[in-house]
Amino acid sequence: MAHKQPVVGQRYRNVRSTLRNAEWILSQIFTGTDGVEYGALISASDRTAQKTLSLATIGDPSQFALVDTPATPA
Repeated sequence: MAHKQPVVGQRYRNVRSTLRNAEWILSQIFTGTDGVEYGALISASDRTAQKTLSLATIGDPSQFALVDTPATPA
């Protein structure tokens, strides 16, 4: 089954985390110098916490679950 491509603004929950507020916001998508597509994530509870993961990892339901979908811009 094919998974939808992650979109900037979407929120993801780390399914392996035991923390109650383990939500991450996808803030940027880019292609690295290695040709892999990456997503920059910002913690929803601590905007200073950031990490970068491949889009394949972010889109993997065994690692991250989509929490909500961003509203359509007006």
